[in-house]
Amino acid sequence: MKRRDFLGIAGGALATAALSAYGQNAPLALRTVSYNILAFRGFPRTEGNRDALGAAHSRLPEITARTLAAFKPDLITFKEAPYEKKVKRFAEALGMNYAFFPGGWKGDRTYPGGFPGAIITRYDITYSENRPSAGEAHPDTLYTRHLGRAELSTPFGKLHVITTHFHAHKQEVRLEEAQKIIELIESLRTTAPVLLQGDLNHTPDAPEYQLWKNAGLIDIGAKMGIGDEPTYPVTEPRIRIDYIWATPDLAEKAKDAAVLSKPPFVPDPKNPASFALSDHMPVMATFSD
Repeated sequence: MKRRDFLGIAGGALATAALSAYGQNAPLALRTVSYNILAFRGFPRTEGNRDALGAAHSRLPEITARTLAAFKPDLITFKEAPYEKKVKRFAEALGMNYAFFPGGWKGDRTYPGGFPGAIITRYDITYSENRPSAGEAHPDTLYTRHLGRAELSTPFGKLHVITTHFHAHKQEVRLEEAQKIIELIESLRTTAPVLLQGDLNHTPDAPEYQLWKNAGLIDIGAKMGIGDEPTYPVTEPRIRIDYIWATPDLAEKAKDAAVLSKPPFVPDPKNPASFALSDHMPVMATFSD
């Protein structure tokens, strides 16, 4: 994809209009996006898109912000966030607040900084916490990617938001990570609804999925009829591992959900020089009275 073509998609009239109108006439609704953003790297990296990706790379936080602004989100959670200063740039491009959650693993040359997370929102963040727990502190073997939570002041009143990224390879670790979050949710849901968004690295037929259901959480994608839509990888989508879950008091307000599966969230199949914003597709949901 040529640089001017990509910027035309990401920063065109629709997104610009959404940015200029952002915060005006706020709807009595909450629209949220869960996104593994691959640290604003773009994907895939090929010989065919090397020039376009290289030209856009330094501005991918702003390009991604303008692209998502067209959907008028109130809340965005990042998995595989970049360094905090880039999260701040993204939030500032949308006029939003943010909370940053460093990952448990500190990273290497391929993934400097590891896999942090973030909550970005137009609402006031009244409290945030990295690696929250319902009891004792988590061992280092859990949440090597990230776990964070925040309390927001929203049109529905107080809302607890949890963002997480589960272990990619060890099911026994994911099961323990899920159980600990369920305990956390149980401690929070007595005071306000809870929204859980994450790259959970498991499919709907996995034991981890059943844990969420047994805890009384609602898979918003499944509730809204998109439970069969894959979220990864963008080049050949085949599995669903990115989710938005909610406690029933919030889930009953769900109005729609979608996997954002059009360019630039995926490569343009008509243009071998194109690239996607990440290797995952974002998941979006809207709640309203």
